Amino acid sequence: MTDDAQLLARIRAGATEEFAEVVRRHQDHIFAVLYRYERDPHRLADLAQETFVKAWRALDQYDGRAPLEHWLTRIAVRTALDHWRKQKRRRAEVAFDELGEGAQDWLAGGDDEKEIAAGTAREILDAALSLLSPADRMIIVLQEIEGRSVKEIAALIGISGVAVRVRALRARARLKAALEKLERNQS
Repeated sequence: MTDDAQLLARIRAGATEEFAEVVRRHQDHIFAVLYRYERDPHRLADLAQETFVKAWRALDQYDGRAPLEHWLTRIAVRTALDHWRKQKRRRAEVAFDELGEGAQDWLAGGDDEKEIAAGTAREILDAALSLLSPADRMIIVLQEIEGRSVKEIAALIGISGVAVRVRALRARARLKAALEKLERNQS
């Protein structure tokens, strides 16, 4: 098995059909990245395809300084962000009763917190994240959910480390406010 650099060299030399191998090698990772932004399987497949099309078109811009997977991840994240902008996702308030009793109990902060399933907590987080802007959501997902460093995030989205820290601080404050808003709507 050849590494990505050798594969890209062959593609750039004219073996364009070998780009399918790039897709095969990296599709699971790209789907995992995009799944954090989009849950609908059809849209997820479309975003993954769009990511690889963008990579194909920009292949001459890849300089090899970072691993190919990092470059593809950056394209995927930007594709997801573009998708959010185009779709203008519904940011209207989620009716609290739609979250279910478990979510209401968790947000109320009762002693039952430890009994709530992780899936319910995820639903609450998804509801709160949907109230954030795409940029805030991206920062939260990259830093808090994916566990990426400030340096990695800065490289992925093309801003300075200081800007990442500031945006993350503000995004966490907005997430907290969104969770509190959901809790207030319970009353």
